[in-house]
Amino acid sequence: MFRWQKSFLFSLAFLVLFFSDKAGFFDSTVNLIHRSAVSPLTRAATRLGEESFFLFRNVLGVRGVIRENLFLKNQRDFFRGEYFKFVELKQENEFLRQALDLKKEGGRKIVLGTILSFDPFGAADSLVIDKGEKNGITAGDAVVLWGNVLVGRVKEVAEKESRVLLITSAQSRVTAVSEDDKAKGVVSGSASGALTLDLVLKEAQLNTGQILLTSGLDGAFRRGFLVGEVVKVSGNTSAPFQKASVRPFFKLRDLKQVFVIVSE
Repeated sequence: MFRWQKSFLFSLAFLVLFFSDKAGFFDSTVNLIHRSAVSPLTRAATRLGEESFFLFRNVLGVRGVIRENLFLKNQRDFFRGEYFKFVELKQENEFLRQALDLKKEGGRKIVLGTILSFDPFGAADSLVIDKGEKNGITAGDAVVLWGNVLVGRVKEVAEKESRVLLITSAQSRVTAVSEDDKAKGVVSGSASGALTLDLVLKEAQLNTGQILLTSGLDGAFRRGFLVGEVVKVSGNTSAPFQKASVRPFFKLRDLKQVFVIVSE
């Protein structure tokens, strides 16, 4: 018998049995196959699709949050930079106003200098500013802050830069007098940056809280610059002179700009 004849007879028998099935054998078989094989696969595929959808949506949500955070961070950095620019401009304007006040007080030429660096071997010794011969600065010019607070004097001058010897330097000596004119001596710096008033006569009235000014006797500075405040008087009665510890009116960490009083 040919193969096609066998297939035809098998199909014919199947159709006869299917249409004459009163007991519902074929329906039961189909339902069984559907419940045991097709339905679980369908449910699994549906569940997998839902989970994939939620996973995809969550991934997109996380990416959106990341983008938003980056945007906010960039905005924060931008406004922070603008704020610091504003603060720097405000400080510069304040220094310029102070320079005008100094000019009004003494009618002298004032040069505003920005500090470039401190001495790497001793910050209390010297610093470098961004002004020099080009700006009329010469060695020996006084360097101050607003309010006539003495910082030091110009030691070395280049075309566009100058080195300033601070009053806190161990090389510095400044003749000083108390504001009440009752004590006179010499204020010296040290390697640590501490100031000491020495060579004060025994009979002079030297007390804590006295304000020291430049006396002008050394010829290095004119009279009247603020040097510091007496914070402790030595109790050594056998010494030929009185001595005291002095606190300067500036802190090195706060120095950013200074005024140079140009010699006429």
